[in-house]
Amino acid sequence: MEKGGRDGIPISIEELNKLKEMADRARRNVIKMQFYDQSIHVGSSLSSIEILTALEMKVIRDSNDPINKDWLILSKGHAAPALYAVLHEKGLIKEEELWKIQDISGLLQGHPETFIPGVDMSTGSLGQGLSFGIGVATGIKISKGTGRVFVIMGDGEQDEGEIWEAMTHAVARNLDNLVAIIEMNGFQLDESTKDVKPKDFLPEVWRAVGWRVFHCDGHDIAGVISTVDEAIKTRKPAVIFADTKRGKGFTPIENTKRQRTVPDVARQFLLNS
Repeated sequence: MEKGGRDGIPISIEELNKLKEMADRARRNVIKMQFYDQSIHVGSSLSSIEILTALEMKVIRDSNDPINKDWLILSKGHAAPALYAVLHEKGLIKEEELWKIQDISGLLQGHPETFIPGVDMSTGSLGQGLSFGIGVATGIKISKGTGRVFVIMGDGEQDEGEIWEAMTHAVARNLDNLVAIIEMNGFQLDESTKDVKPKDFLPEVWRAVGWRVFHCDGHDIAGVISTVDEAIKTRKPAVIFADTKRGKGFTPIENTKRQRTVPDVARQFLLNS
């Protein structure tokens, strides 16, 4: 039995299981990072694990040539611990660096920085990733490159006006080498999205301005890969609405507005799981 993958290349069950194992290790490492820094955004990070694993391990084409490589922009930069954990699985970040996150002696910052291996854009101020991605995608097309740009955003991030300006510009530029992924985990900084600003209408808005709209389960690695396959084959800018759970896999905070817990709770959880 096989499932569709990048450019129609099938993924064996064995390979899919390896990706799931990578995601599981990355999830545990994000939870463990709380031992060393109690300010990291664990909940937002855990909702991104499978999406980042699918993209980094199966979709992204690496190259030293900026117009012929794929770019990954984590616009929701507070989910940096997830990116770091996945880049560790990819062999780009040493394990000991994970435990020094935000330490003056360490490499890793609270938000992605371009001096970190595997990071394509410094992010953290929400709403800017899509605009940057549009600039990169435009440059690639002007230079007749083959690179593609993937931008990961949060649902709460859609409150930023810059995104609304950028989404129409991508269509005007016909950026068919651009794929946006919006995580619909139902929570933003202070409360659930339905209690702050409901987001159910967003797919219709993106479709109305000219994007191809797709949906997937953001925790199903095979589903993420096959949906990205479809998105990159369309001849328009594409957006994927990925259903996720904040804090996925970490029951003390899963599907709540809480971003983290105390180290002792995290240690007990890892011992019992």
